[in-house]
Amino acid sequence: MKTIYLTAAQIRQLATIAKEALPNESCAFLLGDNGKVVKILPMRNIDESPVTFSIEPTELLNAYNLAESEGMQVIAIFHSHPAKPSPSSTDIKFMEINPVIWLIYSTTESQLKAFVYDEDDIVEEIAIAIVSPKG
Repeated sequence: MKTIYLTAAQIRQLATIAKEALPNESCAFLLGDNGKVVKILPMRNIDESPVTFSIEPTELLNAYNLAESEGMQVIAIFHSHPAKPSPSSTDIKFMEINPVIWLIYSTTESQLKAFVYDEDDIVEEIAIAIVSPKG
């Protein structure tokens, strides 16, 4: 099973990003390597919507360039939902073209879950492991 590795502080940071964006969805890119998150890049939801999110193309490109310049990859896309932390049909469509881990934080349930879209066209929940900052 694939796993994403976050520190407790990073999970709190994602929850804060989600709560500060209310009533709208929040979004962020998570940079790192081998499933271990090293840096969180909050992004602006240009939709300013409680049910969708979009990232400005220039901001998207800057995130990928930053990851490359620091020897990392965009390993996950984060966003929040004002509902259960599971992918919407729109999320699934974008998961197919962005084959990274997708983290969804429920602002109603204060719960974080991670998902991948696998080669069999199935959305699968994956483990979130909490690691020490040095881990």
